[in-house]
Amino acid sequence: MRKIINKLVRPFKKSRMLLVSFIITVFSFLFVFATLYQISYLNKIVVNYSKISNAPSSLGKLDVTMEIPIRSDGVKNCWQEDNGSWGSQYDIYIHNETDFPFVDWTLNMTVPEESRIDSSWNGEYINNGSTITIRGSSPAFTAIAPAHNNVKLGFVLYTDELLTTSDFYLSGKFYHNPAKDKLFIIATSLFSVAFIVFVISVILFYLVEKQSKIDNEKIESLLRLCARFIDVRDEYTKMHSSHVGLYSKKIAEELGYDEDFQKSIYYMGMMHDVGKVLIPREILCKPSKLNDEEWFEMKKHTLYGADILEGFTMVDGIQAAALYHHERYDGKGYPKGLKGEEIPIQARIICVADSYDAMHTDRSYRIKLENSVILAELEKNKGTQFDPKVADAMIKLLKENVI
Repeated sequence: MRKIINKLVRPFKKSRMLLVSFIITVFSFLFVFATLYQISYLNKIVVNYSKISNAPSSLGKLDVTMEIPIRSDGVKNCWQEDNGSWGSQYDIYIHNETDFPFVDWTLNMTVPEESRIDSSWNGEYINNGSTITIRGSSPAFTAIAPAHNNVKLGFVLYTDELLTTSDFYLSGKFYHNPAKDKLFIIATSLFSVAFIVFVISVILFYLVEKQSKIDNEKIESLLRLCARFIDVRDEYTKMHSSHVGLYSKKIAEELGYDEDFQKSIYYMGMMHDVGKVLIPREILCKPSKLNDEEWFEMKKHTLYGADILEGFTMVDGIQAAALYHHERYDGKGYPKGLKGEEIPIQARIICVADSYDAMHTDRSYRIKLENSVILAELEKNKGTQFDPKVADAMIKLLKENVI
């Protein structure tokens, strides 16, 4: 699981542009989602409007009016039946002067008790005694009251007395179209730009990664050649540099370092003994114990290595790794006598990997040690020669047969 997470997070750790564009894309997406949620919420709000006949009112953003149309002869379109009842054509208007269409509307209007609808148009009508309920009709294009427009309805109604006024109760919803909402347009535009930048960042990142992989292969090939040159001078230490690089990488992985760190420390491990190319072969390959003068010269390989790698900038920290890999955690190492956390972590890891390989291989002065003896040495020297955390990681890898 940790490897999967590291693999997903790695591109964002390596590319600030990728991280920033991803964050902006996420926030702009949330902005789009928030505006959509707001629009959805507004579209669910039921608006109630009432117009009472005996109350003073004026035409507002949303209003209802009723009139008896005028015939061609100039007389209102109403008539009285023989039984004394009145029949009339009534035109109803729903006025919408807002910026949003008015939808799902229902209009209730009061009428006399014995009213009867003879005919109607442009809507659905229900006569409930003293109330007429009207809804818009999609075929008649009255289901929606468009913005800055009105809806015309009508019916012929028979009543005992001519109807000249009514109480109106209108309810419905204003529809906010996301495509016309300024905030939503801004949000989607921002998201589109951010997403395009993010996609470009991803493409550029992997193009750079591809080129970096090619470059790393060239670096590794060069360092392998150098490591082979270092090790070939002593038949007992052939492949030592490569082994130390591999062990260092495994320890770094166990300690939770990312792939870039693992790759770098692998290169550092391969080059940790580069200074030995300047040590006389008679000292380097002496089958017996070195005398004080020879030992003094042998210890200089860390300084020589730092000098050789001074101008090598392809692997950050490689010079310090070569210089300090023989420092001890208790401060009794060389060449500087650094102690504990003063020693770069790369050097502390290489120190353990180097010591393990030295114990695990035949040398001119002894044969390789058994794993049980090596484990005991690692345990014994925790906190003195070795960083305890690094030593514990190596012990775990040995016990689990990873190394």
